[in-house]
Amino acid sequence: MWTILGHLLLLAQLLCRAGGQRSLTDSACVCTTVDCPALGKNPIVMGNGHAHLTYVYEQHNQHNVVSYVSGEITAQSLNTGTETTTCTRKYSRMLEDDGEQSCDAGHILARSLGGYGNLPMNIFPQNATINEGIFSQFEGKIYDCTKNGTKTTYLTWDFDYESDQHTMPYQVTYSASFDGGTCDDFSSSFPN
Repeated sequence: MWTILGHLLLLAQLLCRAGGQRSLTDSACVCTTVDCPALGKNPIVMGNGHAHLTYVYEQHNQHNVVSYVSGEITAQSLNTGTETTTCTRKYSRMLEDDGEQSCDAGHILARSLGGYGNLPMNIFPQNATINEGIFSQFEGKIYDCTKNGTKTTYLTWDFDYESDQHTMPYQVTYSASFDGGTCDDFSSSFPN
């Protein structure tokens, strides 16, 4: 049985999709000037055209959340990323389900590696201490390997959630492998 609100939400989704944009209810995204995450695969090109990633989103508690990301970057993508914006910080806090509202709007692909901070698809609610500490150090190691002789760097992220009712991952497993250069592949799991 449809309520009036249900009909209005469906109509809003159809109108937004027809116009080439996703609706707020499609992904519960607060950003209106850029594409919001859709269920399934979301390909993105960042890093001034040198970072190609695919973000996989699934639905948790009526929100689209990132579950897996894979892609590649080159040295040309380094230092071409952007800061987060008011809307992506708001988006991140909306998904923070630990009740604290203190998370960082964490870049999935780091700004230093070419990740754009204005795209909700490249943002997740991240523990600030982890983001600015061991996660940043791990990204620095990827940066150094990519800069020093690597032809292509391949990256993957696996996001783990306590259940499909949670919208903030409790752990992220981040892996890097390299074509060329002297770096060995490495991977680490980070609490969140």
